[in-house]
Amino acid sequence: MAAPDTPVDGEQGPAKRIRSDADAPATPTPPATFLREPDVGISEFITPGWHGFTAIIKHRYADFFVNEIDPQGRVVHLTSYTDADDPEPPKTDVEKQIDELNVPADAQEAFDQAFVRLEPVLGTEDTQRIKQHLETVGEQTLEQRSLILDRELDKDQRKHVYLITNNFLPRQVTCETVDGKLKFIRRMPDDKPPKDNRRGGTRGPAWPHAGDFCYFVMQKENHDSLDVLQQIARALRCKPRAFGMAGTKDKRGITVQRCSAFRIAHDRLINVSRKLRGARLGNFSYGPRELRLGDLSGNQFQIVLRQVQGADAQSLQPVLDGIQHTGFINYYGMQRFGTQSISSHTIGISVLKADWQQAVDLIMSPRVGERPEVSEARELWCVHRDAKAAMAKLSQRAALAEHSILQYFAKHGAANNYAGAFACIPRNMRLMYVHAYQSYIWNAAVSERLRLFGTMGPVPGDLAIKDHGFSNTAHTSEPPEAADSEQEDEGTSRETPVLVTTENVADFSIYDVVLPLPGWNVQYPEHQVKGVYNELMARDGLSPSELAEHPLKEYRLSGAYRRIVIRPRDFSFEWMRYSDDTLPLARSDSDAIENKHVPESIEFGDHLALKLKFDLPSSAYATMLLRELMRQETASGYQSQLSKKPDAD
Repeated sequence: MAAPDTPVDGEQGPAKRIRSDADAPATPTPPATFLREPDVGISEFITPGWHGFTAIIKHRYADFFVNEIDPQGRVVHLTSYTDADDPEPPKTDVEKQIDELNVPADAQEAFDQAFVRLEPVLGTEDTQRIKQHLETVGEQTLEQRSLILDRELDKDQRKHVYLITNNFLPRQVTCETVDGKLKFIRRMPDDKPPKDNRRGGTRGPAWPHAGDFCYFVMQKENHDSLDVLQQIARALRCKPRAFGMAGTKDKRGITVQRCSAFRIAHDRLINVSRKLRGARLGNFSYGPRELRLGDLSGNQFQIVLRQVQGADAQSLQPVLDGIQHTGFINYYGMQRFGTQSISSHTIGISVLKADWQQAVDLIMSPRVGERPEVSEARELWCVHRDAKAAMAKLSQRAALAEHSILQYFAKHGAANNYAGAFACIPRNMRLMYVHAYQSYIWNAAVSERLRLFGTMGPVPGDLAIKDHGFSNTAHTSEPPEAADSEQEDEGTSRETPVLVTTENVADFSIYDVVLPLPGWNVQYPEHQVKGVYNELMARDGLSPSELAEHPLKEYRLSGAYRRIVIRPRDFSFEWMRYSDDTLPLARSDSDAIENKHVPESIEFGDHLALKLKFDLPSSAYATMLLRELMRQETASGYQSQLSKKPDAD
């Protein structure tokens, strides 16, 4: 951590104090066309008396780095494009038996030995019958090529016969069991190669790796995680479901995460990696199970805040210390609710009320600031109800939900079957709308809890779940479908909270206090905050109890619990001066592999930047930590406006 009045990045010479921008103007009001934090229940702060400062979040996508933290607490890094941990796979019991057979490499010798080994099990007469049958030449029918022994054998005897025929006579005979009797079918020269049964399964070459799944580290830049995996699937001509990952990551940033591929060898992935757009793969290994959402304990963030105004090292130090030791409010960030004027949670209200027409109309409604072709497509539908013409204007990647709806109407022509059209949206996206509504209610509830009782500690009537530290289930007990963008709500614990009373209040801290996401299977706090749930949902024509009564099972929300305050781990920061806003101020993993220059502070640079580095559990939003620090709107629409403004210096 380098303070501004000391040399930074190893520079030598007299210390130069970074200029203070204390007279910078206050944060301007965001444009009304964008969703704002108060619209989704975000209003409170922890740090008292701090006025904040202005800076640009994600001026460049290379200002936002995310490295996954695995379940063992290790930060995932891409360190090599080609290294592979590929030990010999452990041998199965069958393989060990085969090794003990010492099958000769010479085909004739193996043929002769087979019958020596079969004779103790089948007897001399049956063994000779089988040998003579296999030595017969010429074209014959399947019936003529089949020999059935007249006597039944027990399971162990049949197993031994299979072991001999599959390994000593693989190209001469196929052995089957029919009504407890062995059937030997002589193979023809043009028959397909036999299966390799060493692992008891697929025919063809044995899978030569220590586990069915190839694990790899993926670094992507300004791309969605799923988009990159689909690129890989297309290049390998396999289905996207062959791939797994521990969590989705923010699109606008440079992110590093673990992925798995079912029975795809690392050399194929290495070849594909060279051709990917905006991504590189590496650090290959093998294991027995697929990576699933939630197989992580958190994320490490490295964030560059550019054009800092209204703060310097002296004024900001107490706030940085406060965030490090006290933490921040665990709000759902703006990414949860979408980036446009129509929030995902308002669509979620219609979904929970089974008002499919309203849900579709909201999804298809015009937005301010969209690309011209998207606006034209919306108008073609909203004004003319011309699904085919609208779909022709709209790419699936640009607007997946809208494209799915238009595709349904274009195909079926039933312009009033809104339930059918909405059902064509991918399931994860459909659930995103209702989870966004839960998040909105939770945000509003935690704001009220902090207004009423502050953050000094729990109060009677709170709910508490003991904080077990930094782990993949310690900070949330939400369902895996709640994953999105910058953070993944992957914890699946259903731990029951304890009601805080005057007798046990000393047993808990503010970091143990949880609030429920609304649902039919959760407890609610027993103080004034409980009324927030009923009041807000009543305004939307809903109630917590009705969340169990939706006509479609997938929208019956059981609810979950989320901590109201969390602390970052390994928090550090560095001040930098720079002059060129187009140059990077941090180095990615791939930059390190390629030995690219480490960005350094310029002593008399025109602009001031603050670099932050910290770890968060998998259920937390980094932008909410930045909000506590900056006291600035974190909505992407507002940040985009800041990036477009002329330099203030």
